[in-house]
Amino acid sequence: MEQRHHPKPQKQTSKVIKLVVAGSTQSGKTQFIQNISQYTEWQEEPNNSWFFGRVRVDPTLILHFLEPPSQQQFDFLWLRDVISKIRATGYIILVDSTRPQQFGQFLSILYTVRGFHEDAPLVVAATKQDHPRAWNPRDIQLGLGIRDVPVHPCTTHNRDMVRDVVLDLLYQVIE
Repeated sequence: MEQRHHPKPQKQTSKVIKLVVAGSTQSGKTQFIQNISQYTEWQEEPNNSWFFGRVRVDPTLILHFLEPPSQQQFDFLWLRDVISKIRATGYIILVDSTRPQQFGQFLSILYTVRGFHEDAPLVVAATKQDHPRAWNPRDIQLGLGIRDVPVHPCTTHNRDMVRDVVLDLLYQVIE
């Protein structure tokens, strides 16, 4: 009797895209990740605590969101090491549009990322756009001289706005 060999179905592998979500203190990083992710957790390392989020877009694509520890984001040597170790695909940098006194911290993070990973896909989310004192994203972009970086309006508890920021970054990754 002839035996038939049926090919086993190929297990489809998923591509993982790592996105770092950074920004000044209280800019909404954790809320941003919670709003877009299907799964979140705190990942503990010695002297560090990262917030991690994950979403499966489809069977072939998984997004990982990584929020560096707040106290470490302004240590430029540490951030450089993180950038080289985790090999992030792209960066989302949040700026609290109601706190112009923190725009300097935001620029420090932006310039650090750009300095160590010049060609990385990057978007800026101007958070707290639902607040009456919020700076307009275009004014932030022009005022801080970051014309080459897209600045999106964002309210981190608004899933559609968060999704739009992530989609813009993904379009840059695909290009």
